[in-house]
Amino acid sequence: MSRLSTILIAAAMGATLAIGCTSPTDENASGQTATEPAPGGDGTVTRMALPGGPLGIAVASEGFAYITQPNFGQSPGVLPRVDLNARAVTASIPVGMVPSLVIFNATRTRAYVSNQWSDNVGIIDVASNTQTDVISTTGDPFALALSPDGTTLLVTTNVNRLFKFNIATKTELGSIALPATSHHIIMDPRGKFLYVATRDGGTVMEVDWRTMTVNRTFAVGGRPQDMAFSPDGQVLYVANEFNNVVHVVKVGAGTFTNIPLAGGGEGLAIGNNGDHLYVGLVFNGYVQVIDRRSGETVRLIPVGGVPREIALDYNGRDVLVSNESGWIDFIEPNDSLVPPPPPPPPPPPPPPPPPPPDTGYTRVGLADGALGVAVSGDIAYVTRPYANMVARLDLWTNSVTTSFPVGNLPCYIVFNSTGTRAYEANQFSDNVSVIDVATNTQIATIPLAGDPLPVAISTDDNTLFVTTNANQLFKVDLATNTVTGSLALPATSHHLLTHPNGDLVYVATRDGGTVLEVNWHTMTVVRTFVLGARPQGMAISADQSELYVANEVSNVLHVITLSSGAIASVPLAGGGEGMALGADGKLYVGEVFNGLVQVVDPATRTVVRTITMGGTPREVATDTARHQVLVANEAGWVDIIR
Repeated sequence: MSRLSTILIAAAMGATLAIGCTSPTDENASGQTATEPAPGGDGTVTRMALPGGPLGIAVASEGFAYITQPNFGQSPGVLPRVDLNARAVTASIPVGMVPSLVIFNATRTRAYVSNQWSDNVGIIDVASNTQTDVISTTGDPFALALSPDGTTLLVTTNVNRLFKFNIATKTELGSIALPATSHHIIMDPRGKFLYVATRDGGTVMEVDWRTMTVNRTFAVGGRPQDMAFSPDGQVLYVANEFNNVVHVVKVGAGTFTNIPLAGGGEGLAIGNNGDHLYVGLVFNGYVQVIDRRSGETVRLIPVGGVPREIALDYNGRDVLVSNESGWIDFIEPNDSLVPPPPPPPPPPPPPPPPPPPDTGYTRVGLADGALGVAVSGDIAYVTRPYANMVARLDLWTNSVTTSFPVGNLPCYIVFNSTGTRAYEANQFSDNVSVIDVATNTQIATIPLAGDPLPVAISTDDNTLFVTTNANQLFKVDLATNTVTGSLALPATSHHLLTHPNGDLVYVATRDGGTVLEVNWHTMTVVRTFVLGARPQGMAISADQSELYVANEVSNVLHVITLSSGAIASVPLAGGGEGMALGADGKLYVGEVFNGLVQVVDPATRTVVRTITMGGTPREVATDTARHQVLVANEAGWVDIIR
């Protein structure tokens, strides 16, 4: 898989888990003996409220756990200490911004927490429950692991590298480039190899962490996330967030098979004395329980919300599941959130035939995929990311009239108001193409710091706005094609929108869960709208009273009343990415994970039409003159909706 998915779909915040589990009657730090929870399961999952979007979990055999509270980046994070018998918070440790993953050393005297937005790893003294020091990192840290002797820390960051640190001196000992960001790493039970799931790279790398060299690479595809080893260390299990499977990797042979999941898997742990796999289905709010030896699903537990990381409780049987929606679930081997089903009723009469599919669109093929789309007058420009080209589409004949070369991995594109120039972000070239529309040629480039993705233009055509994976918003003077200002963002942005008033630009900070309202003249934040999850495409109402934001993980369309800042939501059938306001006054939302476009009436805030497109719908643009909407599809076409 190309780096495209790293930027386009990248992540939901994942975390890595390293847990030392010994006897449940080990002595704790005070010399007292921890009490083992009662065995079995009473049929009901126990839930403990924990606000702040809980994410990473580390369990100590003394009967307590540390759980990160990132607080969605709105305030410094904390690290609660949870008594696993009382299921209550006994201490809260101030840490850095967006604490994500946490691990213990083997003796549970220290813990290490990745403070993602502080660009450091916090060192926690367990006896005093305080962060006593930090190890600075290059980039935002996420996944953590320790060497068997506890002297070396392995860390991945969003600069797509694996780093190795000497903990005593806090100095970097080496690093290795990764093909994509990694959100989960795990040390093998022998301590010889570190396994690195390169999330948007679709691989698991077997790394000799002492020499920092890659020994083997398992190409699993999709988006590999959390991992766990079988008790004998012979099998590595890998949850896949896009392929909807658990990969079963036989480490010795280097081969793997798949166990199907009911959705995208993120967190994963082995519980019930090694008998069961517990997999969190992050996009649909379930935990799937699988018999590890047979590969059969034994339970599907509807926990709701956004289940993230899963950790084995210190008794070796139960598991803890962090849920970004504000709680921790404690699941015993026989637990469920629903009672056993009653005997099945008599078969119902045959259902009526389904309605005919919505065929109100025309499809135009683009063999190398389609990503960005923009309309001006009677033409549209469509980026072809895997061909490094931009296609020109005649909107009267619905046909491609020419394609011309631009930079490496072209992404989003925008016209100026007169249609004489277009500006297109070349993600891997770290620049923006300036395109002469009359001749369909790239006539200049604008260099940027980092990989650019979204572009927007001011109402007077004098200023271009671009964000890159350096987590910066840049403004460019189009008279000189030079950067004249920038603004640090809390997370990468994949969508921008200029307000018609000429003063504001809206920035959807995808993994930050917010939309920033920015005065681009001064490059300052005016307001922050906290939406959670992953905000993507935006549109503004014709009367400028409402801002609409598609959310890729919450499966809703947010409606923000700009005068008051009030936020409402319209449920969608899937995660929204691209969006446009049509000439009919309706909102057209591309749902990237399930191949749909849903049409929302903003007046009634209801879905009035669902169109099955298939593939991977990306960006959406309006053809006002013909009352049409164009949807670029990464699977290789553009759909023109009538």
